[in-house]
Amino acid sequence: MLKRIFEILPVQSLIFFSICAAGILVFIFLIIIPSQKTTAELDKRIEELEKRSGEQRALTPVFYTLLAKAREKNSTQLPTTEKKKLARGDMKKISAQIQAIAQRNRLKLVAITPDVNSLKENSGYILINLVISGDFFDFRKLLIELGAIPSLAHVQEMRIRSIEESREIKLKIWLAQE
Repeated sequence: MLKRIFEILPVQSLIFFSICAAGILVFIFLIIIPSQKTTAELDKRIEELEKRSGEQRALTPVFYTLLAKAREKNSTQLPTTEKKKLARGDMKKISAQIQAIAQRNRLKLVAITPDVNSLKENSGYILINLVISGDFFDFRKLLIELGAIPSLAHVQEMRIRSIEESREIKLKIWLAQE
């Protein structure tokens, strides 16, 4: 059979044909296949970048909101008040004051309960548990105003929990008392 092919085609033509076929195979294996792999890698990279770009576009309004709040004129100034102890009969006043602070900051005061054990000890401080619900960004303003209460000694604990469309914040604050 090879003899018949050699009779029909001259040997020189077969050599040229073999060289051309080898050249085409080398071109395919050295140029086309690596470029397809590179193209696939670039496509993956493009998808990753598009995903990151989409995330950044989604977070842009949040960033600008936080940036505007950080640039507020009085954003870093905390109120300074002269500290004084809470009189024994002023517990109702402090409850009303905390309720008013929560309302001014568009928050809902769910519960305010003094800790009975701190009342028994005569330590000069009373522990109050607060449960507040509302927008997390309004909570910062509430903390600043709570810091202006003259009898506030310190905030012991804060717990923040997501509920439905808002947040529930549990605070433990210590007030100095006579």
